[in-house]
Amino acid sequence: MDSIEAYTAFARMMELGSFSAVGRQLGVSQSTVSKHIAALEAEFRVQLFVRTTRKISPTIEAIELQEHVQRLLEQVEAVRAVARGQRPEARGLLRVALPNSFARCRIMPLLPAFLDRYPLITVEVILTDSEPDLVREGFELAVAIGEPTTPSLVTRSLRVFERVVVAAPSYLARRGTPQMPSDLDHHDLIVSTGTGSGRVVFDSEDGRQVIDLAARLRTNSDEAAFDAAVAGHGIAIVPSWLLAGDGVPAVRLLLPEYSLPAIPVFVTYPQTRFLSRRARLFIDFLVQEIARDGKIGAESGAR
Repeated sequence: MDSIEAYTAFARMMELGSFSAVGRQLGVSQSTVSKHIAALEAEFRVQLFVRTTRKISPTIEAIELQEHVQRLLEQVEAVRAVARGQRPEARGLLRVALPNSFARCRIMPLLPAFLDRYPLITVEVILTDSEPDLVREGFELAVAIGEPTTPSLVTRSLRVFERVVVAAPSYLARRGTPQMPSDLDHHDLIVSTGTGSGRVVFDSEDGRQVIDLAARLRTNSDEAAFDAAVAGHGIAIVPSWLLAGDGVPAVRLLLPEYSLPAIPVFVTYPQTRFLSRRARLFIDFLVQEIARDGKIGAESGAR
């Protein structure tokens, strides 16, 4: 048995959960993958995968071995690179699940710099606002808005963002500028469903105000709510990450002395999966670059 090939097949099985999928990825037959796994099971004298008619699941022993095997394979790749007179580099496909609005505004603009820095890494981005099943869907990691509900996930804080109240100068010229949260009752409000059920808490040094938002326009898209505000259709409550980057339309920040519930953003990955070097590099890159973003007053054309 070629142990390296067997360990490689094992690592891919832990990611993909299918002999045929592993075979396609490695360019070998399904039976070859099965023989590699069987050889490891015979060598270790443990069962690594439970096979049923519906799926193949790793055993506790396989989960315990995964981290060590992944480290072994990374070291083998490093040895091969050194033997070729090359510097060991992170490589391979990184599949990540990202929330739509946050990904478009904050992460996608950063990806060219990441890919330039690590030319042997390929990134596949799937945009989704639902919480994915990382293991079943084959993601190495995900970015989550708010605390994930799956207890088996490891979380790392990326950043806490503000929720802000904005409007176009043209709208304010017609309807006036609210001075306190209760003034919003007399304005056309645009609210995304991510803001909540319609009741919003405003905090300030003078105390707390709880406002029932009678929105004229509701949408499931933060970007659509922001675009409607930019077009002068009303006042929107949106995440501050929409107010970043070049070319963002000028809007005015309203009620700056009041704060709304913040929006924590996390990177998540399964406890049962050893992070590849490419995934660790991507997480470190995001933490560094997104933390570098300025505070709301300096983020965009907002004024």
